[in-house]
Amino acid sequence: MTEVVRSACPLNCPDSCAFLVEKTQQGLRVYGDRENPITRGFICAKGRALAERVFSRDRLRFPQLRAGASWKRISWDEVYELLAREIRQTLAETGPRGILHHFDYGHNGVLRALDRRFFQALGGATEPRGSMCWGAGYRAQEIDFGAVRSSLWQDLVRAGLIILWGRDPAVTNIHLLPVLREARRQGAKLIVINPVRVRSAAFADAYFRVHPGTDGALALGLAHIILDRGWQDKDFVEAHVEGFSDFAVRVKDFPPAKVSALTGMRVEDIHSLAELIRQEKPVSFVLGYGLQRYTHGGNTVRAIDALAALTGNVGRPGAGVHFAHAYHKGKLNSLSLPPEDWQSRTFPHALLAQGLRQADPPVRMAFVTRSNPLAQQPDSLLWREAWQGIRFKVVLDTVMTETAKQSDLVLPVTTVFEEEDLIATSWSPFLQYAGKVLEPQGEAKPEPLLFTELARGLGLGRYFPFTASEWLEYVLEPLAQQGVTLGRLKEGPLRAPYIPEVAWEDCHFATPSGKVELFSEVARKESGDPVANFTGERSGVPDGDGSELEEETAEFPFYLLTPHPAAGIHSQFMEGKELRVYIHPSLAARFRLSPGDMVLVSTAGGQLRAPVAVSEAIHPGSVVIPEGAGGSFGSYSPRQCCHSGGRRGRGDGGKSADQRQGVRFGREHILL
Repeated sequence: MTEVVRSACPLNCPDSCAFLVEKTQQGLRVYGDRENPITRGFICAKGRALAERVFSRDRLRFPQLRAGASWKRISWDEVYELLAREIRQTLAETGPRGILHHFDYGHNGVLRALDRRFFQALGGATEPRGSMCWGAGYRAQEIDFGAVRSSLWQDLVRAGLIILWGRDPAVTNIHLLPVLREARRQGAKLIVINPVRVRSAAFADAYFRVHPGTDGALALGLAHIILDRGWQDKDFVEAHVEGFSDFAVRVKDFPPAKVSALTGMRVEDIHSLAELIRQEKPVSFVLGYGLQRYTHGGNTVRAIDALAALTGNVGRPGAGVHFAHAYHKGKLNSLSLPPEDWQSRTFPHALLAQGLRQADPPVRMAFVTRSNPLAQQPDSLLWREAWQGIRFKVVLDTVMTETAKQSDLVLPVTTVFEEEDLIATSWSPFLQYAGKVLEPQGEAKPEPLLFTELARGLGLGRYFPFTASEWLEYVLEPLAQQGVTLGRLKEGPLRAPYIPEVAWEDCHFATPSGKVELFSEVARKESGDPVANFTGERSGVPDGDGSELEEETAEFPFYLLTPHPAAGIHSQFMEGKELRVYIHPSLAARFRLSPGDMVLVSTAGGQLRAPVAVSEAIHPGSVVIPEGAGGSFGSYSPRQCCHSGGRRGRGDGGKSADQRQGVRFGREHILL
């Protein structure tokens, strides 16, 4: 009889699927758990790719040390001896800050956080700060509500209006689609707001195109109309909103005509959208991350939060702002060491390359876990320069990534099916056990075991006293009295008992005032403005045939958008996928480009060459390059940024560097 093992998807994806896994003669058979109310028995291409990777010919199976232009296989004993020597040398030369630990969320397993514990045991390290993904919006919601909370997806069926704002679940969040369909069957209207006519627009009641980076202006303009017409929820505002009068003054600066000029939306469409928000209550705003990956992206989310609060669409069934949730924080035992025992040096993610080049003391050694910075960090060329200046570089991964290729030591680690872990994400309400299905391929090691053995070799074994199962029991210990134990999780996913169905239903907000704060002294301190604002300008972005473009006055007049593809997530599973540059037919005609023509896309931070594809769905003032494809680019920059958005956000305290992207075209050349 075939054994079925329960597992879960470790990818940084909203769906967080529950897996059932069978080991067969042909490999692994992975399918969705029908009993899980989110997964519903089906999984996406990325989930299937996880299983295919286990036995892939590209799989790393043995430790490899650089030997000139090639690699040589070494033993794990040699690995630990080499790493201990390099670590001790670096600590003697520079102290712990001379070690860079670059990590992200390529794997969401709870035990993967033991990598940070290792470097904390050394006294700290140099680390990235904030997030390349959601940091600006995350901080915005902390400022507005005091914490990041979202209602359960199932609550959307009680909405009267659902606005997918910068979100495309048809590509990036497919398990949300059945919920949206059910909501529509029960009478909800579905609206899509996006610079690109994304796939989800095909089944929406209306699609509104906005110029890239102008979502904040639209939110403020909608608030202007609502206040001008007296449509606000006066009772909710009086009881639960702080700073209403300051916000009301701010939105006076965003009348419909001005917002139309900024966003490219027609005045009548802005009015009709405001009318829908008034009429079709309750309203759920389901946000994507691209809309806060621009200059002042935190302000964009603050403006949408304010719009929701103004109309009473917070803390009520069917209403709310769905961005992410941080319910797990403080509810599970942390794997980090006490903060007084270590002190790391940090640089914002988007400015990490600059920070490394200027660091004092300098970084002499680097460890990369759960990430692929040479393919995913901004300023790719600068990153490569900084990377080459580091004496000894170590990468832990399952395949030879772009970063691994340019490192000194590459260590093979296990996939989710060759280890055990706990999956607790910032979207799903479920805690899920990922069981071990098969033994590791070759000499691949689970990351927790690797760092445990390395710590013991350095005399730090006291910080790593547990096996993987014991660590999981430790993490779950605070929930034992509520019936959430490792044994029960092995029987199937459990909803975390501290996650409510409706976020903020008690209206006890975690802000200093206890209310939704439209005016915030914290925001003033961090960004210079206590109230949500939009400070961008029109900048001649074309919305028709490109005739508004003035090449003589704008070196970079177009926006680069890098949305997530369906087949991969960031650079994972995108090896060998063909890179394409998507443009609107008006730009193709203007610059006499035909599908398949090779073009060079350049930004201030790098460039790449790829064939053109033409689509009506693309915003006429944008160039779209789905992230992750293309493999190695040699001297070219793999991507300006791994995320949607023409301006690159820092993801640090809601602030960002102004990095407007644009393009100048010729038949064989695009300057972006």
